[in-house]
Amino acid sequence: MHVEAAGERIAYDEAGAGEAVLFLHSLGASKVIWSEQVARCSPQFRCIAADTPGHGESSRRRPIDAAAIVACQLALLDALGVQRAHVVGVSMGGCWAMEIWRRAPGRVLSLTLCDTFAALADPERPIREREQRLAATSMDEFAREYAAAVFRGTPAPAARRGLEEAVAQCDKEAYLQTARACYRSNTEDVLATITVPVLVVTGELDDRVDPEHSRHLAQCIPGALLSVVPAAGHLPQLDNAAAFNAALETFLQARLR
Repeated sequence: MHVEAAGERIAYDEAGAGEAVLFLHSLGASKVIWSEQVARCSPQFRCIAADTPGHGESSRRRPIDAAAIVACQLALLDALGVQRAHVVGVSMGGCWAMEIWRRAPGRVLSLTLCDTFAALADPERPIREREQRLAATSMDEFAREYAAAVFRGTPAPAARRGLEEAVAQCDKEAYLQTARACYRSNTEDVLATITVPVLVVTGELDDRVDPEHSRHLAQCIPGALLSVVPAAGHLPQLDNAAAFNAALETFLQARLR
């Protein structure tokens, strides 16, 4: 499914009814990495998983930055008639979840922040690394490398394939523009202002975003809960889906009014 939102054609999957849950994916990936969670949560919630501009099946008509990405996410909710949503983001998606709170706190029912960060000490280093690697290889090869390196648990074969295919499909320039926006994002000033319920999740074996970032979020956000997913790396919803799903479902069900 697609909608025109903030100047882009945004692709999304939707299932269920009730309070909305907006799932935001990681850099280079797509809505496919949330397929199991959409299926699991849809009996109780209206689940929406969206592709960021330039990722998956969404267009890239304009330059990509944090403001443009968040504008698309909010415009998608508008187009679907959603006033408020539980926002679930992994890695880059967690950065945008906190930006949504900054720019439109009244739209947020709760936040689930997975393997993400408020700010990096040296954001230019990972940007340079991505720029140098992608200057020397194709997205197909980059996707194979990423899928081979990112997992630390036991993802289902279909989940591994889905991630690799999503990254391979991502336009190289869109990836780099989005990487720059993501790594340079800084929401440190936002943390103490968050007043909705927050679940912070980290894979215990994450070597892409140090779990210390998640502990920092949990310490700085008032009342935040911290869940460590065992035997999981940077994408715990794929690496150890059973443990991740249990934590997410418990948190969301406790929010039902």
